[in-house]
Amino acid sequence: MKKLAVYILVFLISLNNCFFVQLFKLPVLFQHFEEHQNDNGNLGFVDFLAMHYWGDDINDSDDDRDMQLPFKKVDHHVPHLVFIPNRITYTTTINRIPDTSRLKITYNNHLHPNPHLGALFRPPIV
Repeated sequence: MKKLAVYILVFLISLNNCFFVQLFKLPVLFQHFEEHQNDNGNLGFVDFLAMHYWGDDINDSDDDRDMQLPFKKVDHHVPHLVFIPNRITYTTTINRIPDTSRLKITYNNHLHPNPHLGALFRPPIV
């Protein structure tokens, strides 16, 4: 039962898509082709498509019927939803930084040599 409900929902959602709505207009395309066949018997289907979609349509005063053909105009049937998220609040605790102004830092580096040993003027070695 759940599978059937999912299939129905997918079908209904896909109907809102512009492409599928245009496919429902295909019978109008064939009916209009038959109307042109009655007026002009030597008109082929590819010539009919070229006349209505890729070229200049002849002036036969059926522009309203031409606009009913599939993919002639864009219909917007998809609703646009606006999503406004809820306000999210965060609470955090801030730890206090200890006062380091009274700390005495002693630094004794044993890696640097004595600067007096590299000086030019050294006391004489006895």
